[in-house]
Amino acid sequence: MTATSYRYLLDTNIVSEIVRNPHGAVTRRIARVGEERVCTSIIVACELRYGAAKKASLRLGEQLEAVLAALPIVALERDSDRHYGEIRADLERRG
Repeated sequence: MTATSYRYLLDTNIVSEIVRNPHGAVTRRIARVGEERVCTSIIVACELRYGAAKKASLRLGEQLEAVLAALPIVALERDSDRHYGEIRADLERRG
């Protein structure tokens, strides 16, 4: 599936909620909309793996890996980093 085939891009907070509560409301909602319609980004995966490594919890790491293994992880498109850098620098200049 291509990145444009997905309807929902799950952010760090949502994926973190799935890790903490795998049978909770978020997971039930995903089941209703269809698992094939959700994905997350490589940035979210990086943030969550960093957080898990920082906590050094084996259980948390295993739960996170199980969730990430079940989710398609969309890579960055070419030139995304350039656009990000320009936008962020502009926003910082503006305060």
